[in-house]
Amino acid sequence: MAVLSDQELWALIGSGRLVIDPPPQPNAVSPSTIDLTLANDFRVPHAGGGAAAEVVIDTRESASAMEALYAHSEERTIADGESFPIEPGAFVLAWTRERIGLPNFFLAARVEGRSTPTRLGLSVHQPAPIVHPTFDERLQLEMTNAGPYTLRLYPGQAIGQLVVETMSLPAVATLDSVHQRSGD
Repeated sequence: MAVLSDQELWALIGSGRLVIDPPPQPNAVSPSTIDLTLANDFRVPHAGGGAAAEVVIDTRESASAMEALYAHSEERTIADGESFPIEPGAFVLAWTRERIGLPNFFLAARVEGRSTPTRLGLSVHQPAPIVHPTFDERLQLEMTNAGPYTLRLYPGQAIGQLVVETMSLPAVATLDSVHQRSGD
């Protein structure tokens, strides 16, 4: 796989073969990545009162695992200009503002963190950074604060980077993911 350059990224966006909606601003495309911005919605697992220790989720089937996660978490939406604090050791789900659409030919992508938040302990994804061909949705971020400080996150801030790569052959399979179907 080869990482695409800014010239290649702009050409693919311009041709409609790579969908980024809303389209990135010129300063959001670096020599080899596209900045992803944080949306206003978060999903926060319940913790407290010892209840988290009592919840056991079977991870073998994605749909039922996500149903259990939703049953034991709450959605929080914050307004533009407000911040969302993520405490040390906390885990939250968040989404990008951008919808990413990848075709089934020769393209895949991955999500990586940005250097400053990462140096403060923020991981924007657990080891699940792959964006498969045929994905067409906003990206869900699995964020953890491994640092010692409470971090304030703001809707619209650049929170991650999309790295687009070429594949040697087009994909045959179409992505069938509970995360794409539900928009979560």
